[in-house]
Amino acid sequence: MSLKKLNKGLARAVVCTGVNVQPGEEVYVQSTVYAVDLTREVVRMCYERGAKRVVVKYRDEEISKLDFAYQTADTLSHKPSFMYEERNYFADVDGCVINIVCENPNAFEHADADKMTASRRADIVGLSRYYDKSMSHKIKWSIIAYPHPEWAKLMFPDMKPKDAFRKLAKFIAKTTRVNNDDPVEAWAKHSAELKTRREKLTAANIKHFHYKNALGTDLVVGMPENYVFGGGVDECNGVTFNANMPTEEVFSAPDCNRIDGKVCASMPLCYNGKIIEGIELTLKDGKIVDYTAKTNVDLLKGIIETDEGSRSLGEIALVPYDSPISKLHTLFYETLFDENASCHFAIGRAYPTCVKGGPEMSKEQLRAAGINDSGVHVDFMVGTKDLEITAETRDGKTLKVFENGNFTKEFD
Repeated sequence: MSLKKLNKGLARAVVCTGVNVQPGEEVYVQSTVYAVDLTREVVRMCYERGAKRVVVKYRDEEISKLDFAYQTADTLSHKPSFMYEERNYFADVDGCVINIVCENPNAFEHADADKMTASRRADIVGLSRYYDKSMSHKIKWSIIAYPHPEWAKLMFPDMKPKDAFRKLAKFIAKTTRVNNDDPVEAWAKHSAELKTRREKLTAANIKHFHYKNALGTDLVVGMPENYVFGGGVDECNGVTFNANMPTEEVFSAPDCNRIDGKVCASMPLCYNGKIIEGIELTLKDGKIVDYTAKTNVDLLKGIIETDEGSRSLGEIALVPYDSPISKLHTLFYETLFDENASCHFAIGRAYPTCVKGGPEMSKEQLRAAGINDSGVHVDFMVGTKDLEITAETRDGKTLKVFENGNFTKEFD
């Protein structure tokens, strides 16, 4: 597939199915200087769909590295409000937000972790209006990826740079279903399949899940009453959208007061341009009481110690080991892809949509229901080929949900 064809396919997928732009809507596109051609195609297609206004905000990791090198942690903690008002505006007017991911996973390998944490915490506060609406699905948003030369090089180190780039482009096209004649139709079919699975899990009325594998994970995860599993297509003000492209997961929110045991990450986590390997967490009564990592533990510390809610989990996501992305047998070093090759959890904030009536609840009501709140939401992967997940329902039944890393027939 040529880059021109890839751009058209990705643009169509994210504009027509991702955020599903409607006439008269305003669209905010977050992109990078490495994805200019795709960005232009996205903007053109938004206008062809009837968008009222499209605004583009570019990122440049080389400039960000200079910011981390020369600014102080205090300066990064106190950014002027105008840096956030643009994106918050689109939340205020119920606009659409498209995020194009195209970064070097190791871009900030040598950046100061404390400065990065300070900057991220400032962003969480400054963008609170945006995050409150996006996490509750009160605005439409979608994330899609574009190949980056350094990203391709990290994934395929034994290949020539051009060949590695082409292979990454091919993988992106395949996993986002834009290698189909009609990506919109392909996404509709896939979303219908995920909907069936999430409805089965919601109807099961599960009290808790028990995860266990040879890697060391032995974790019991309680579920709130009236939980809801999501995944694939979502709805905002009567209009459907797909937040993540690709996606293979069905997900919900655990009861943040009832999580006990140990969980071991099965893949590295790329977070803010650094790679954290060998994550292990120990939880008691829903709180992370101990943690370790083989690399960049200081960055993991910054995530977990962000606030009170970052000491618990906000998402439980189920993905079969034999998912289409997992079958590529490739580590992407990008959560958008790796989380769809593996069961995962998220440290921090839960989606209010994961409990019945959640989007209309106050933060106090959500907390009382066991729905975690935090300034962060960081996914980490835990799925393995031998992962077993059993469940106990609220009426006392025992169900096997996962066996040998995949859904059992009852939930497939």
